[in-house]
Order: sequence, then C-alpha cells, then structure tokens
Amino acid sequence: MRNKTKRLGVFVVSLLLVGLLVSPGFSAVKFGVKAGLALANWSSSETLFEGYPLKNKAGFVFGAFSNIGLAKNFSLQPEVLYIQKGSKINVSEGEVTGTVKFNTDYLEIPLLLMYSFQKEDSTLIPSIFAGPFIGFNASAKQKVEVTGEEYSYDIKDEIKDVEFGVTFGLGLAKKMSKLTLHSDIRYDLGLSNIADGAEEGFYIKNRTWLFMLGVGF
Repeated sequence: MRNKTKRLGVFVVSLLLVGLLVSPGFSAVKFGVKAGLALANWSSSETLFEGYPLKNKAGFVFGAFSNIGLAKNFSLQPEVLYIQKGSKINVSEGEVTGTVKFNTDYLEIPLLLMYSFQKEDSTLIPSIFAGPFIGFNASAKQKVEVTGEEYSYDIKDEIKDVEFGVTFGLGLAKKMSKLTLHSDIRYDLGLSNIADGAEEGFYIKNRTWLFMLGVGF
C-alpha cells in the first residue's frame, strides 16, 4: 500500500510538471542537469543516543531541471533531484570507537520561484530562489562501523514515505556560446516529521545544505 501511494504521488506530480512545460502561457523554457554535494543532518526533539549529538553527513545529489520564463527577471524552476539525506553519530566508549550513519535517500521535487539579476551586457547572472518541495523516500538504512567491522540494517519501515519542506538559496549562471553553466547553494528545510509510528511529541526532520553545479541547454 505504501509503495502504491508513493508511485501515485510521483506520477501525479510528474503530470503537473509536464503540464506546465507544454502550457502556451509560458515562454523561454530551458532544460539542464546538475549534481553536487549534500551535507545533511537531522533535527530531533530528543537525543537519539545519550551523550552523542547528531552530526552532519556528506552525500551526493543529482538531477534535472527546467526553467520557465514568467515575466521580466522572474521564472519558475521545477526540478527532480535524488538526494542522500540523513545524519550520523560518532561513538567513543573507552577503546571502542565507531560511527552510526542514518542514510535516507529521497527523490525530491522542488518547485522554485526564481528572480534573476540579469543585465543585458553581462554574461554572469546572479539569482535568488525559494519554493516548496515534496520528497519521496527511496531508501533508509542504518550503517554501523565499529573497530573495523560494518553492519547494515534496513530502517525503511521507520521512515515515512513522504516529506514536505521548503528550499531557498542563491544561484549564479554563466552564459556560454551554446550552453549555460550553473552553480547554486541552497538550504532544504524539512517541515514534516519523517519518523513513522513515533510517540506523540517525538519528531525527526531533515536539514540539508546542497552545493550543486550544472549545465543548461
């Protein structure tokens, strides 16, 4: 049932994005791909392991985007991204040291409103953007590394299928002869509790910095 709900959600959102792209009311539609670094952490209402705070976990992000001109300097940018989120804990008890990683991967669909500070005589285009996103959990595992040994556990039943949030950031584009180079830094602020079946008052929410480079066609 959960998998059917997830597939239906992806299908519906994909149809909405396609509808936007083919609408005659929009102009100057451009496409591109991007990839980069995801620096992820969790915000939790309680300490998961007493005495050990949650730490940032590095992962990757990649995906595709389209940019749809709305009005002067304004555009709508829907994206489809695969992001490695989660968190980690560094453990040390006497001579025993290790790391506990929570790897939660998402297929994320942001819908960004972008404002570009474009000048006619410049090939550099700074921008700011913000918008909501919906994320579909693709994988969730707990990985334990202790004194050279590694253990992995599937925790997908403990993570909700869908999360909601907002993302905002800064971008910089460089116009080339046929292509446009893109870079952006953004912050993904998860607003929904991703802990499935949690007790009342307990929550875990995603917090992710994204650093990406891309190419527009």
